[in-house]
Formats: sequence, C-alpha cells, structure tokens
Amino acid sequence: MPGKSSGSLVSIQLLRAIAAIVVVFGHAQTEAFQANGAFSPTRFDFGIGVDVFFIVSGFVMVISSAKLIGTAGAAGTFIRKRLWRVVPLYWFYTCGMLLAIAIFPSALNNAAASLPMVISSFLFLPFPNANGEYLPVLALGWTLNYEMFFYALFAIALLRRNARWLEVVWLLIMAAMILGAALPGTAFGFWGNPIIAEFLIGVLLAKLWQHSPGQRSAAMFALCLLTAAVLYVVLSPIEGLRLVSHGIPSAVFSVGLIFFLPLRLEQVGEGFARVVGDSSYSLYLSHPFVLAILRMVWGKFDPDFAQPWTYVLVATAACVVAGYASYILIEKPAIRLARRPAALPA
Repeated sequence: MPGKSSGSLVSIQLLRAIAAIVVVFGHAQTEAFQANGAFSPTRFDFGIGVDVFFIVSGFVMVISSAKLIGTAGAAGTFIRKRLWRVVPLYWFYTCGMLLAIAIFPSALNNAAASLPMVISSFLFLPFPNANGEYLPVLALGWTLNYEMFFYALFAIALLRRNARWLEVVWLLIMAAMILGAALPGTAFGFWGNPIIAEFLIGVLLAKLWQHSPGQRSAAMFALCLLTAAVLYVVLSPIEGLRLVSHGIPSAVFSVGLIFFLPLRLEQVGEGFARVVGDSSYSLYLSHPFVLAILRMVWGKFDPDFAQPWTYVLVATAACVVAGYASYILIEKPAIRLARRPAALPA
C-alpha cells in the first residue's frame, strides 16, 4: 500500500534524523566542556541516539528484506547490499582518522593505532585499543561493529527459507548474549552485550507494523513521547544495563513515531526527515571531524569559549550541513562505485 510504506518511510527517516542530531548535539556539548570547564552540559545522555539507531536498523532490515525472505540466495543478496551501503563511507572516514593520527597525534585523545587494530577496524571486528577498550580507529565505529554483527546474524536467519526465520534471529541474538556473559572482556563479550537486543526490538516492531501499521493519533503519539520521557527519568540511573536504561525509552519513543505520527507533523517534518534522515549515516561518521575543525577555528576568535552554548548550536548546525554535503559528494558516489564491479560482465 503506497500510503502505508510512505508513512513508514517518513517516520523512519525522522527517527534517523533525530537520532543523529541528538548524538551530534551531545558530542558538541562535550567539546564545549573540554574547552571551558565552567560550562554545564545538559544532564541528558545524548548517546541514546545510538539506541534509537539500533532499533531503527532492526526495523529497516525486516521491511527492506521483505521480498528476499524465502527466496534462494537471500542471505548473499542481503549481505552484499549491506556491504555496499555501509563499507565505502566507513572506510573513507577510517582512512581520514588514520591520516589525522599521522599528522596531528597530539590533538587526539587516542593516537595509538597498532596494525592489528587497523586491520580489525576495516573488518568491523572488535579489538582492544591501547586502553583496553573495544574501540576501532574511528572510535564511534563501535556501533558499526554491532551493526555488522547483527547483519551477519540476520543473514544466517535468511538461510531458513520459511516463516520461522524470525525465530532464528531471536535464538541467535539470545545465544550471543549468553556467550557474551560467559566470556566477558573478549570479542564475544563485546558482541554479546545486551545492547544487541535493541536490534531485535526493531525486528519485532517491524513484524507488528506489517500486520497492523497503527493509526495517526495525536493523543497516542503524545502519550508515547511522554511515557518515553518518564521511563528515561526512571530508568536512566540504572548502570550497566543499557538495554533497560536506554533501550526501553527508545523503543517507546520509536513506537510513537512509527505507529502514531500525526499526518500534520509528518507533512511539516517530511522535508527535514528526508534530507537529514537520508544523510544521517554521513552525519554520524563525519561529525567528529567537523567538530574538531570548528573547535580549532572557534578558538581563534573565542579562546576561552565564553559563549559555549552558541558554539554548541553553531557546531550542531555545521555538522548537519557538512553531513549532507558528505552524503551528496562522498556517500552516494562511493556507493555507486562499490556497486559498479557487480554490474560488469564476468
């Protein structure tokens, strides 16, 4: 149904846009605090945007793979499409970070990058850095390591060419969590972090949406947002279980937009959702570079960062603009280039 898919697309793109901007806004505040210790960042964990991203990813994988499920070669086709979508831009910015490490090592929080760490970063494999943290060369790429792991599990499930593929996804994620709990401090411990269940939340929401896409209801939309806010206040103090403290509020927030977004809000936000939502991946990967450059430039005119909130707002806006430029000038051409060999005759 055209209306059904269109409505979902706007909702999902809006979620992507919100999630990306939330993460950028949080990182901009961190930059301002590092430059001006008197600055008081908002008492809200803006990293929750990542949790929304993971839920959206699970949702999108089901919807975008609907025609693949049950077909021969579904797993290979799925993985190939995901690699085309994710790898080129990530490798581009990982190379950018390696260049920054070589040129400005003193300006980076972690300028050490061993050969195994570099190789693991390009292969989306968790590997401990010099501080023992499972962070790749491009630190925020830890989320991509989870994304790729989920894609692998999803592809395995697609080998089951019947309606029970969903059970396979559920079982694989549960098995990964059990193995992760049994092997903490290892790559399996990283992969098995309960945060991966957020992808499963997205999968389940997609299956529910396919059977009952909900209705446009301002009251239900407002109720979901209010409930998500209350749940965040109540659950966010819980430490060590992000699936609960961040995942549950993110899931309720996502339900509000996916199932109940009022038509008027959709129409008002559609342009924003498509522009920022489409470029959200570029925005996410490029914003550390934009923030670093802007912080150096800003320091020339305001050495004490006496106007930290102005910096935060300008930095966030600059990242959004740069993210869209990255999407148009780098991401889309890179995807086309990555796909080209597959179209050539053998």
